[in-house]
Amino acid sequence: MSEQLNTLVDNKALQVQDNPVLQGNFAPVDTENSFDVLEVIGSIPKNLQGTLLRNGPNPVAPGPNHHWFMGDAMLHAIHLSNGQAKSYRNRWVRTKALAEKTGLPAASGGSQVELMIQGSGNVNVIGHGGRVLALPEVGLPYEMDRQLETKGLFDYEGKLAGSMTAHPKVDGRTGEMLFFGYEMFAPFLRYHQASASGELQKSIDIDLPAAVMMHDFGVTETRVVFMDLPVVFDLALVEKGFFPFQWLDAHQARLGILNRASDSDTVQWIDIEPCYVFHPLNSYDDGDKIVMDVVRYKKMMTAPGDDDYEQGSSLVRWIIDPTAGTVTTTVLSDIDLEFPRVNPKVECYPHQYGYALKTGGVHGFSDLLKFDLEAGTTQTHRVGDNCAGGEPVFVTASNGEAEDAGYLLSVIYNGDTQLSELHIIDAQDFEAKPVAIVKLNARVPFGFHGNFIAG
Repeated sequence: MSEQLNTLVDNKALQVQDNPVLQGNFAPVDTENSFDVLEVIGSIPKNLQGTLLRNGPNPVAPGPNHHWFMGDAMLHAIHLSNGQAKSYRNRWVRTKALAEKTGLPAASGGSQVELMIQGSGNVNVIGHGGRVLALPEVGLPYEMDRQLETKGLFDYEGKLAGSMTAHPKVDGRTGEMLFFGYEMFAPFLRYHQASASGELQKSIDIDLPAAVMMHDFGVTETRVVFMDLPVVFDLALVEKGFFPFQWLDAHQARLGILNRASDSDTVQWIDIEPCYVFHPLNSYDDGDKIVMDVVRYKKMMTAPGDDDYEQGSSLVRWIIDPTAGTVTTTVLSDIDLEFPRVNPKVECYPHQYGYALKTGGVHGFSDLLKFDLEAGTTQTHRVGDNCAGGEPVFVTASNGEAEDAGYLLSVIYNGDTQLSELHIIDAQDFEAKPVAIVKLNARVPFGFHGNFIAG
């Protein structure tokens, strides 16, 4: 990340008026909107039929030391159909914590059993097995309807005994969903597998030496890769009012490989050089080896003033050799970037292309990137001098056979109007202007992740 963004992910004593995650387009909005008339510049492709769902923190009455990862969840939905932008709406996830602060009634349906530590659902939102789930970093997900009304906590009819990660992987060929959950207390990690129709089929407790912030993981056709990295839970930080994770030099960084067919903790662990990864781009099998492309940081969430803090991220390729017990690293790009994505059809399988958001710029984020990892080339889609991009979500063209046949959907903040827009970009003509821009008539604060749900 650029130096401008360091304070977004580090524990620092900040008053509300000095906190960068409460200023500019990081600042929360206080209105729920429903707009059915949206201006469109250009032409929306008629094969884009569905809803782009976005998620992020939108804290009500944040206090001192507020961390970007915390706060009440707000979802945003942009519905596209028949070449038209049908609607934009935004809604808070109706949690008990939100109800106590705003009086907005908490959802009364779903599971009534909250976990010891229950997140607000502010990190990601996915569609799977006919359900829409708003996902927290820790805790149970919240089931939503297509209109963003909260149904309640979701636990697979009581079968999910623990957290669900904000980054499940949906197999691009089988539709199965693989996910994990980490906890602050033992067992620190559980792995899960759900069928394409949305039934929980498998849960395995995985042994870890400590509670770590395991934000994401890798999945191939046959294996999963856990990242046990040195950002460790620290109860003392909670007592001081900070985000509860901190870099710990003494914690050995390592990768854990588990066969998807396994029914028990048979994880093989391989030590690696210290680093931190929020997000992989994708992972796949290469014979007995595993190829895993990730956005890597040298360190993350270090103590304030640490001179060894790496200011930038890089896109790297890990070649994991379970037989030799080794991991080799190749830098694919040294551009500061985050929020990497691939075409969902190649999730868990070999990919040629990757997409990401460039960090930095006047607002903290800037342009979009396309990587051709076979040709070794990088293209840039420029969003504008006073604009900032959001995570690029790939939507496959209905008749597209090529991996990059489709569109990138990105919610862009326009600093001139101080409002947000949906930009629709032809992935095969990436450096050209968007094929369509949808004016949302509202500001969508910088958030984290989203997905397109067809239909």
